[in-house]
Amino acid sequence: MAMTDPPRVRWPEFDDIRRRAVATASGTVLEVGAGTGDNFEHFGDGIRWIGLEPHAASRSALQRTARERGHETEVLDARSERIPLPDNSVDSVVATFVMCSVDDVAASLSEFHRVLVPGGQLVLVDHLAAPRGTGTRALQNVVSPITRIVDKGCRYNREITAEISRAGFSQLVANWYRLAVLPGIAMPCAVHTAVA
Repeated sequence: MAMTDPPRVRWPEFDDIRRRAVATASGTVLEVGAGTGDNFEHFGDGIRWIGLEPHAASRSALQRTARERGHETEVLDARSERIPLPDNSVDSVVATFVMCSVDDVAASLSEFHRVLVPGGQLVLVDHLAAPRGTGTRALQNVVSPITRIVDKGCRYNREITAEISRAGFSQLVANWYRLAVLPGIAMPCAVHTAVA
């Protein structure tokens, strides 16, 4: 489902793309791996925000920022593979640069589908694996065991597009980009949207 020749963008452009994707979430929004709250200012007015963040230091900062933004809900201390929310309890699930770090992609997507109401929206923004056999993919394969240890589990060689459909989502749209990171090196990134 990757585009054959995705547009090449720089970080400020891709950050704008991320912001626009986040802004599409509505209703009760579960933000998975919310970090310290970088997405707060991009959510639309009137949402009911629920945050999930397994990293203790980030979760503490996130809770403070959430309260400053008027969100009183306790940030969930949980992993995406086991979300402590009832079935069909949120309207949107948003995760930005999270799927690279989850332990089990399939289990996480299954949980996203479970907690979403029928017709609810999934929004994922991620860096992803380059095509097999490319120099970029070879570099991703080399650095991923290191980044997994030093960067909260991040793996640069992760593929998720097919997993989203297998988790039961429909109307999957994947908009791909090549994010310029170093001279001659562009990392594949994508915005995935889908419906539960």
